[in-house]
Amino acid sequence: MPKVLIAYYSKTGNTKQVAEAIAEGAKSVKGVNVEIKKVEDINTKEAVEADGFAFGSPAYFSMMSGPLLTLLTELYFVREKLAGKPMVAFATGAGSQTKTTENIESILKAFNPKLILPGLAIGNKISETDKQQARQLGEKLAKSLA
Repeated sequence: MPKVLIAYYSKTGNTKQVAEAIAEGAKSVKGVNVEIKKVEDINTKEAVEADGFAFGSPAYFSMMSGPLLTLLTELYFVREKLAGKPMVAFATGAGSQTKTTENIESILKAFNPKLILPGLAIGNKISETDKQQARQLGEKLAKSLA
């Protein structure tokens, strides 16, 4: 059964809320396992076993968090095992979350993914509409594995 790994870093809980909504959407697709984890709790061995990925972070000066960058750097050394797998980026913040999402996506391109779904940039007040967009994104990611 294919597995989606949702990896996130969250300081205030906003990025975690979006990650959980993405997970809800992905879980709505039958035949897909979904795992949601803090980036600091992920090792490369378990990461490469996933079939699809969502990577999320708060926006810090238009950049992702250090812990997410550390994980992506570790994954770069096993990038051939990530090739051909769908990926998506998401970020939360108060103004630079779109640029942060783009920065994550630029790194994901180095993994030669099957596709990079359009990312999600959400402000620092998570609305029900934001959560619905995140659920739809999770569903699209999971369906891309079928």
